[in-house]
Amino acid sequence: MKTSTFAVSALIVLGLAQSCCAQPFMFEAGRFEAGITEPAARRMDNFTGFVFDFNNATAQDRTPNGMLQQNQVAQNPFLSTLPGDGNGQTIVTMGPCAGNTPHTHPRGSEISFMLYGSIEFGMVEENAGMNRLIFENITQNSTIHVPQGVLHFSHNPNCEPAAFLASFAHKDPGTQTMWGSMMRVPTHILHSATGLPERLISGLKQFPLVTAPGTGGEACLRRCGLSFQTANHLTPLNATDLVP
Repeated sequence: MKTSTFAVSALIVLGLAQSCCAQPFMFEAGRFEAGITEPAARRMDNFTGFVFDFNNATAQDRTPNGMLQQNQVAQNPFLSTLPGDGNGQTIVTMGPCAGNTPHTHPRGSEISFMLYGSIEFGMVEENAGMNRLIFENITQNSTIHVPQGVLHFSHNPNCEPAAFLASFAHKDPGTQTMWGSMMRVPTHILHSATGLPERLISGLKQFPLVTAPGTGGEACLRRCGLSFQTANHLTPLNATDLVP
């Protein structure tokens, strides 16, 4: 009797363990063969993405005054073998007066660490937070926390370069740039949302969109001897020019 009770209990515990714990450690359907565990997939891949070298990373966004280098699943498939949503990183290098345009990450919260230099960093809370603006000066060795989906931006107000490392709670956090998205909304809809004359909105849509990191801030441009037109002309950037 005791043996039978023990056997039944063992089967129940085993069943609960399989039902509650097996799924989080399996890959997305269709991504790998059924039954392949994450450690097995990493072994099959020979751990090629275990170390990611930003020194040799290609810039996904590049202007004459900054660049964004990503360690996300599109650049490093090894991240597909991590549990759950995984994680990812981006190094944002900003030259004098460079700005990382207002944007959101729809699939991941962000923690950014200031590598060198200093920047202005801000975010705007969601509607339930009264759209409050949080705007701070961020210096070297400081960390910034940005909730998933919250609008945020940064600007280097100095004549020296700056850089920060953004880490995400997702292997593919995504990015949606606000200005580019807004300019794709029909003009009459923007008129109803803002009250601005449609001719003014149509005029705004004629301006070219600047690839991040853009360069601006009239006072900063004057102080550093730069111009908006030349600073945002898309030409190849030598990464060594931005190393302090």
